[in-house]
Amino acid sequence: MSQHLAVEIRQLVANLPIEIVERVATTLADPTASDPARRRALIAHAIANPQARDRVLALLDKWQSLGIESDAESVALALLTAAEVEKHYRNEQTIDLVWTGPDSHVIPLRRTDQALLQLIDDAQQTLMVVSFAVYKAHSIADALVRAAGRGVSITICLETPDASEGKIAFDTIKALGKQVSQSASLYIWPNAKRPRSPDGKHGSLHAKVAIADSREMLISSANLTEYAMTLNMEMGVLIRGGELPTKTQQHFEQLIQIKSLLCINR
Repeated sequence: MSQHLAVEIRQLVANLPIEIVERVATTLADPTASDPARRRALIAHAIANPQARDRVLALLDKWQSLGIESDAESVALALLTAAEVEKHYRNEQTIDLVWTGPDSHVIPLRRTDQALLQLIDDAQQTLMVVSFAVYKAHSIADALVRAAGRGVSITICLETPDASEGKIAFDTIKALGKQVSQSASLYIWPNAKRPRSPDGKHGSLHAKVAIADSREMLISSANLTEYAMTLNMEMGVLIRGGELPTKTQQHFEQLIQIKSLLCINR
């Protein structure tokens, strides 16, 4: 097996649920699926998530295009080995408190802006950011532009004046800046998809989450605003490893898939 294919396998496994990797390996090792076309069809049928399916099929295409003498059982074994390593890595979870506000000196706390900037700078493949408000977040916008320059696929879900029917007054997309808007896929919660109270009032996209590479996640009370990052009293948790970052990423991807979140710039 070539080093290039090994790298492709590692990158694939790092961005997929382990159960999908194991399903693909089982299909590859099945002697009744030795025909490449049948094998591809079986794998495509076994993966419901379209993004995951596209990633796996891209690996199969890469394997075939390299023209190397790796049999299906060898590729299956490589996938399972990478999955075991990834499983161990994901299970090593750490949780840190993140805070903006006065210091009590009781426990060590990381600043919200420092934690978010590091998370964005750590991202190598995927980055998802969810926020209600965006205003004067220049350092965050600069970090997002840097991530896009590294080839990171960026998804941003946010509230807007139109989607919220005036609940938020300022233009969050404009506040992100032109470079960020051009580099990221922007999503809103369509007003028609929101639940309403008996008197007709609707809900808001009020979550504040950032996820890097499905491995590192910040959940915070802080919006992407200058005050939230420097002046307000805000608190959150920074989670590295374990299943929560992956599951949360999949949760938002599914909301996009079922169009509860709608892309507005692609």
